[in-house]
Amino acid sequence: MFRKKTSAQANRCQSCGVVSTDVETMPDPFTTALYPEGYDHADMPLCPPCAVDRFEES
Repeated sequence: MFRKKTSAQANRCQSCGVVSTDVETMPDPFTTALYPEGYDHADMPLCPPCAVDRFEES
């Protein structure tokens, strides 16, 4: 059977796995920084520290 997506699953950081209300779904900070003119950036649920780390990797 399929599980219904709960709010805890929707708020899980893709990078570190933390579950928090601070987790937001955003365009991938890494590809957005490298290719700002692009329009097909993948959406990633990230917490603020992981979003900053991913941006700084670029």
